[in-house]
Amino acid sequence: MTGNSPRLHKKREEVERKFESLIDAASTLHDLAGPEKTTKLVRFREVRASALNLLGRISSKDSVYYRELSSADFTDHLALRGILQAALQDYREGFMADAGLLVSAEVFSDLLVQTELLLDGDYKDAAAVIIRAVLEDGLRRLCVARGLECEPGDTISKLNDRLYKAGIYLALQHKEITAKAQVGNDAAHARFDKFSKADVDAFLSFVQRFLAMHLT
Repeated sequence: MTGNSPRLHKKREEVERKFESLIDAASTLHDLAGPEKTTKLVRFREVRASALNLLGRISSKDSVYYRELSSADFTDHLALRGILQAALQDYREGFMADAGLLVSAEVFSDLLVQTELLLDGDYKDAAAVIIRAVLEDGLRRLCVARGLECEPGDTISKLNDRLYKAGIYLALQHKEITAKAQVGNDAAHARFDKFSKADVDAFLSFVQRFLAMHLT
């Protein structure tokens, strides 16, 4: 994916407050022909630049919001406010696609295809290790996307607990992650006799469903 800006690792409440402050600022820029024209034009440039930065970082420069604001008339305060209001509404309702997560989903999909090939060749142990790594990285990226702090050394268990306590998913899914991840943990610690190929198949199917639900 092209044209992406560095990701914005902020809590959702902070992002929403930034949107609201920019919308409020845009509402004050309705008279660009009055006696304070120069001052307001400078302020308009500041607000527009800040809005483009925010939109580029929480979605991408390829997003409809960024493109619409980039192409709008430079002094059109109604367009500025309208685009920001629409973006805020979509962000609150979860309809603003996270470009970083979408790229992650594509990479994870490729890795999981490799695990299917390993399973076809009866390499269940190697497949389980890869699936575990994909699940752990997916949970970590989901934490970051939802504004939850995580440390480099956090385990699947810690990431899972953090996401559950934040209300990202329900207790049933939390328990299922714990149960399925045990296969990967056993593989990572060379306890290969603790699980079967069928267990790895079930682990793979679960992770595929989980990533499809949360990272696309």
